[in-house]
Amino acid sequence: MLVKDPRDVEERPADPDVVVLPRAPGGRPPGLNPFAIFGGALLLTALTFGSALGLLLRSNVLSPTEETLPPATAAARSATPTPVPVRVTAGAATAERLDASTYRVTFTWTLEGARAGDTALLRFSVGSRVVSEQRGALDANIFTASTGVFTITTSQECSKDGWSAELISLRGVAPVGEPTSRAPGATCG
Repeated sequence: MLVKDPRDVEERPADPDVVVLPRAPGGRPPGLNPFAIFGGALLLTALTFGSALGLLLRSNVLSPTEETLPPATAAARSATPTPVPVRVTAGAATAERLDASTYRVTFTWTLEGARAGDTALLRFSVGSRVVSEQRGALDANIFTASTGVFTITTSQECSKDGWSAELISLRGVAPVGEPTSRAPGATCG
């Protein structure tokens, strides 16, 4: 009697529509090679990560024409208009005695190209000593736009060396011309 290996015995199913396939050597169903499954999974993983890495690297590479183009911010900076300096002609300053040690000093300038609202920086001196700097805007109280006359009145201590006021900047730019208005000194006593 011949003994058959129980694995080689085909059992017939009760259902005639069911087909039983013979087993491959090693007891695996046909078509399920573990090396093929592992290789396919490895290939899909490599393609997924490789394409993502390729896109990342590609986005940092510039073509030769892109490297030579100037940045967009440079064009925007050059389009900003540069402030035009204001032409200044200093007028004579006057000093009027208020009491024994104080004078009212009025400084004047004629400004060509200035507008109401422009910012101004002034430096006041008594003799050769700088006593203060003031920043403000040209308004109707001190500037007449139609004539360009700019007038500042201050109260200063007595000085035999005189008083001066220098217009340092208008609109953030140094003015052109004569920016210093001077008043002669007085006899203090």
